[in-house]
Amino acid sequence: MNNSRTTLSNETSIEQLKINEKQEPILTKKELFAWYLYAFACEVYSVVSISSFIPLILEHFASEKGITSIDRTPCNIAREGSRCVVNIFGFWIDTASFSLYTFSLSVILQAITTISIGATADHGAMRKTLLLNFAFAGSISAMLFLLIPSGSFIIAGILTIIGNVSFGAAFVCFNGFLPVLVRNHRDVRKISNEIKNHIVDKNKTREQDTQVEDDESTLEDQRLLSSQDPILVILKEDLLQTKDRISTHISTRGFASGYFGGIILLIICLFISFLLRSTIYSLQIGVFLSGIWWFLFSLFVGKWLLPRPGPPLFFDEGSKIRWINYVTFSWNKLWKTILQVKKLEMTFRFLIVWILISDSCTTISSVALLFAKTTLNIKTPGLITLTLIAPISALISTLLFPYFIKLNVKKTTILLLFMLLFIPIYGCLGLILPIGGLRSSGELYFMAVWFGFVLGPLLSYSRTMFAELVPRGRETEFFALYAITDKGSSWFGPSLIAIIVDVTREIRYGFLLLFVLIFLSIPILWFVDEKKGKEDAVNSSTDNENII
Repeated sequence: MNNSRTTLSNETSIEQLKINEKQEPILTKKELFAWYLYAFACEVYSVVSISSFIPLILEHFASEKGITSIDRTPCNIAREGSRCVVNIFGFWIDTASFSLYTFSLSVILQAITTISIGATADHGAMRKTLLLNFAFAGSISAMLFLLIPSGSFIIAGILTIIGNVSFGAAFVCFNGFLPVLVRNHRDVRKISNEIKNHIVDKNKTREQDTQVEDDESTLEDQRLLSSQDPILVILKEDLLQTKDRISTHISTRGFASGYFGGIILLIICLFISFLLRSTIYSLQIGVFLSGIWWFLFSLFVGKWLLPRPGPPLFFDEGSKIRWINYVTFSWNKLWKTILQVKKLEMTFRFLIVWILISDSCTTISSVALLFAKTTLNIKTPGLITLTLIAPISALISTLLFPYFIKLNVKKTTILLLFMLLFIPIYGCLGLILPIGGLRSSGELYFMAVWFGFVLGPLLSYSRTMFAELVPRGRETEFFALYAITDKGSSWFGPSLIAIIVDVTREIRYGFLLLFVLIFLSIPILWFVDEKKGKEDAVNSSTDNENII
């Protein structure tokens, strides 16, 4: 019992959680569609704005206020070989680096935000509430891009930070729904009920002969689940396989929905670019449309997606500033989670892998368009075409990969990482060979196809694997940690690339960094024991039950 309740009580009785579980409705097609719909809504901001148009807008606006590094005259962005620099708070930086520094700052702030909401979102109906609030904040910041006057790179940078932070925080809540939806899928619930019924039958004789306390009863249930009862062994294995199958199915279709939305809007933006003769304003319109898209479809998500509430949080009667209590609770919970690293060794080991994977993919996405614009001098229609190729390829591979590759989730992820290594290896050839190594637009278009083909299933399988390593009742908390290691570390690669560009004036050296990041992730992932990780997650669940 707590002697005082100065902030929040995160202790919830086993009995209460059992009641909540009984009240959880079975996942319906409408609710699952709503989850897919949010991916369809928000990914346009990622595909169209963050990955495609905003880096170009930031670089262009910075160039308009910049000067050439040689003669200090106003930048001529059409002149090849001229290095353009701009003064930011007393520091002269390459205009091509401005967007990289902006995104680096945004992901640091995004990490702080996701930590502050992660654990709180698992309680009450906060997961859905926070998802929608951040979705609306991010979409509005995107819509405001239409009003930014030319050359206002600081304003554009601020809106980029607000939008990216909001996108990441909302996506944490969105991902937090995945294991909850899988757990309440009809097939999973059927097997879970069979396990429970078997335990009840086993306990009937004991309950009739002996009067036991509730805690002792729960303890006995855990002993039964840990036993080698042949029926339970079969049922538990069936449960794990079913959850893997359904989680992969839902996750891949979620990513496919997002890519599909991004492709549709990119095609619309390509048409607008031709109409407006490839002006930078056409890119601003594209960012504006991504905000409208995100906002409108999120309204339907708010209507159809069930809140799936967790256990409530309690405050002191005299507590007035509630949001401070929420933030404090989330940071305290994160610290306690980190202290559990030994109990959840495989989960944390996978997070190390995810740091490397995410940083590699983010760096490739961040650098690709800048490389195309500043090194290969590809114009706006070509840049939009380039951004369109990757999500189309990702959409196709995300849907087809599970049908043609029959390896388990971990082995498939390792295969995809080896495929991803091809990009930095080929890029490095440009440093030592007179031909090839990404010296033409055709090579870059092919590499965009390859990157999309690998990226789609890689992100999907990574999310699927992590979802199975998350303790029950702490989904958003752990997906916040997932996002922290994702976005919180993804400043590293772009920042180093920016420094490399500033020092060497050659962006190709960044491929060496990418090779190291991707290569290091493979042996670490190989030593992630999926089975042990799932068992550890079960044992660390909030409700101390082994039935998930």
